[in-house]
Amino acid sequence: MMKGYDRDEALAFILARIHAKDHPELADQMETLIGQAIDADMKYMHENGVLDEEGNAGDCYYEDDEAFEYMVEALVDANTLTPEQAGKVASLIDDYMDIQQAYLESKGLVEWE
Repeated sequence: MMKGYDRDEALAFILARIHAKDHPELADQMETLIGQAIDADMKYMHENGVLDEEGNAGDCYYEDDEAFEYMVEALVDANTLTPEQAGKVASLIDDYMDIQQAYLESKGLVEWE
């Protein structure tokens, strides 16, 4: 986990801002899927050197496209989704990434250039 990152607080922040009406097919799974997205996002950052073992900034940059693909694949695999459902999850992950960035910035955990 990222040093200073509160997973429960981030989950609440994201769920309050993500619009279930934009993802009606996933509305009943929203909390689970966003929680899985957070976990996959953190795993991506650790595996790719964006974060070190202690959760501090690593030596590598966060690659949005790679992280997006990583998270979508993780959620598809974890939930055994069909290709149609995978497309819907991809849309959800796209929204998640924007709101996650807003959360990180609101906590002063990262500055995006």
